Amino acid sequence: MPEDEEQHALAVYQVLRAQGGLARARVAKAAGLDEAQAGRGVARLAELGLVKETDGTLEPVEPDTALVRTLDAYRLNAAEHARAQVHMEGLTRSLVTVYRPAVARENSHVDIEYVTEPRRKMRVMSELDATVRETSDALHPTGMAPMEVLEESLERDAEMIGRGVQVRNIYDRSVLHNPRHARYLERLAEAGIRVRLIDHGPADLVIYDRLVVCVTTDPDRPSGGMIVVRGSMLVKIHLATFEDYWLRSEPYERGLEARGGTQLTPQERVVVRLMAGGLSDDRIARRMGIHRRTVQRTVAKLMERLGAASRFEAGLRLAQDPEFARAVRREPANR
Repeated sequence: MPEDEEQHALAVYQVLRAQGGLARARVAKAAGLDEAQAGRGVARLAELGLVKETDGTLEPVEPDTALVRTLDAYRLNAAEHARAQVHMEGLTRSLVTVYRPAVARENSHVDIEYVTEPRRKMRVMSELDATVRETSDALHPTGMAPMEVLEESLERDAEMIGRGVQVRNIYDRSVLHNPRHARYLERLAEAGIRVRLIDHGPADLVIYDRLVVCVTTDPDRPSGGMIVVRGSMLVKIHLATFEDYWLRSEPYERGLEARGGTQLTPQERVVVRLMAGGLSDDRIARRMGIHRRTVQRTVAKLMERLGAASRFEAGLRLAQDPEFARAVRREPANR
């Protein structure tokens, strides 16, 4: 503060002490100052704690009293600052030593590998089958592999069951129409593997111990490349997908293929009826609220079951099969 303003404050203080207090409006005249000088003087005294105002009257405060109050305020502020510093140090310590390392460890566990080479793909799957300890969950909605591959897979699944691993497999319901595939499901069930059936699914995937997932990169080419994901955050998404389809699928019953193996699934009945009406795959997909690829896969599976080389030939064989005709008629016209 400039020296002259300190002198103005001193002049105001002395007047207040001499008169025991003054109305604020009378301070400037009593101290021989103008209003601006008196105002700055009063402000300085208030800063020093040497004046208090009651009902518009300014009263002086003893310097010792003001000094004690100033020191008390300083100690209070210092103590509050110390508490804030200790609190801040505790927060910083927790962030640095607990939470930051935890996130770093979690992120470090996330690993994604793109596998395209067939032998490398089989080696990765075999190693995971051999090291899984608790659960193996598989979704196979795009058809069945060659029988030699299925035989090897069955052996590995049986080995997992023998180690106490819980194995759950979901397959497309259409596999029941192939005798060899139907027998394969029978053998899976006999080995202790829990098997369920669905009408259609998104893509092939296998989840090991809820920590590693292998998912095909192209749903239309399950034998092609695959992505291997390690890390709980990303695996949880695929695990949720599997659990959703597991709940919506139906348990496999042994001998089911012997009971009306030529029957259509509800989805197949709708597709056949719309095909018979001359609708294209795109229009069928829009009408049913499904993807165009799902329609194409359904038609392809029907052609395979019928041994038809074309859609036209499949249509002819369906028209000549009374069981199929009855199945189609059972489907409501307005879906």
